[in-house]
Amino acid sequence: MNLTKALKHKKKLVKQADEMFIRFQKYNSQPADQVGTGYNPEEAYTKWVELTNELIGLKTKIQNANAPIAGKIFRLGEVKNLISRIRGLDTKSGSVRDRYRNEESITYVAYMDLFTKDNLIKGWEEEIEQLQEEIEAFNAITKI
Repeated sequence: MNLTKALKHKKKLVKQADEMFIRFQKYNSQPADQVGTGYNPEEAYTKWVELTNELIGLKTKIQNANAPIAGKIFRLGEVKNLISRIRGLDTKSGSVRDRYRNEESITYVAYMDLFTKDNLIKGWEEEIEQLQEEIEAFNAITKI
């Protein structure tokens, strides 16, 4: 199985394990007159642990296979974090008056203006696209 398929399978396993835990949690403790209705908590628990163990094995294989591109994967995540954080950056500059209060205007000075912020985001988004293409190509040809 290549990494692309392994990653898809990992998502599927995570979803299945979550569903089994929810069933186990919901039906673990029930009123005595309702025992036997709905899902069997013992079966749900057993399946949840089984899926979790399979997930551990698959994640280990994925991690080991990704070693040659680990830096790109880490870079991708951190550049996404940079974009997320800088999008919320206040860039107001100059004299600004709060329209909800009747106070005097305040003069703001910004280290980074909106134009610079937008250009940084654009550059980082281009880098993300490039990294994603490289990672996807690696995933398509790498077997685990």
